[in-house]
Amino acid sequence: MKNMKNLRVRQTLPQGVTKNMQRVTLRLPEQQLKMIDMLVEFGEFPSASEAIRTAIRDLIDQRSEKLVGRMQLFDKAKEQSKNAESFLLLKEEQ
Repeated sequence: MKNMKNLRVRQTLPQGVTKNMQRVTLRLPEQQLKMIDMLVEFGEFPSASEAIRTAIRDLIDQRSEKLVGRMQLFDKAKEQSKNAESFLLLKEEQ
């Protein structure tokens, strides 16, 4: 893990950031941190923190959609399983 650097964290809350946010310390490969810094430098994001928050929001949105799909499949399979059990019970009674 040689090429990892700690993400720089501001000591004061930037304007518009609510106090209910929690500070998280993470380690990033140096190349990723350089890319984030470049995005900030070229005006894509106001800060590295905002770039990372955006990436996390995107990840959560993407993964949540997959999770909802899986849950729907699970519910469908569960319902089909109940129908199969009912069918088997009826068949045993005959």
